[in-house]
Amino acid sequence: MTTDTSHPDIDPAALDAFIDKWEGVEGSERANYQLFLTQLCPLLELPQPDPATRDPQRDRYVFERSVGIDNPDGSTTTGYIDLYRAGCFVLEAKQSGKALDTQGWDKAMVKAYHQADRYVRALPAAEGRPPFIVVVDVGRSIELYSEFTGTGGTYVPFPDPS
Repeated sequence: MTTDTSHPDIDPAALDAFIDKWEGVEGSERANYQLFLTQLCPLLELPQPDPATRDPQRDRYVFERSVGIDNPDGSTTTGYIDLYRAGCFVLEAKQSGKALDTQGWDKAMVKAYHQADRYVRALPAAEGRPPFIVVVDVGRSIELYSEFTGTGGTYVPFPDPS
């Protein structure tokens, strides 16, 4: 991870401590992603996620938001969005363990993007489609994809598709 301390409200020491703590951390996604994201929130001046309620109507900013995914055979399965903020983003976290910028890492990140995209399309239409998909490889990378029409069209890398 690289450090950009040009933002006036970011505490460079806190940012460096966060990077030092998470850089090179191995382990399972399930063991680390919620802690990683809750520690990232204050650095980005974001509130902490709310406790989940099991009521999708009330779960507007939570870990493990459930969505019903329609399968081609007519059945429905339940998926769980790693972190969801209504009107803002669907986040899919991974802890790939793959070397950055390798074919294996690229495949893992593309797979995570497609998983998040399925979750976006499984959200109730009344909630609309969030403008961002966020894909996180815990402690290693954060990728943003955007789609600002609110229709759930094609999400492209943000801020620059190239």
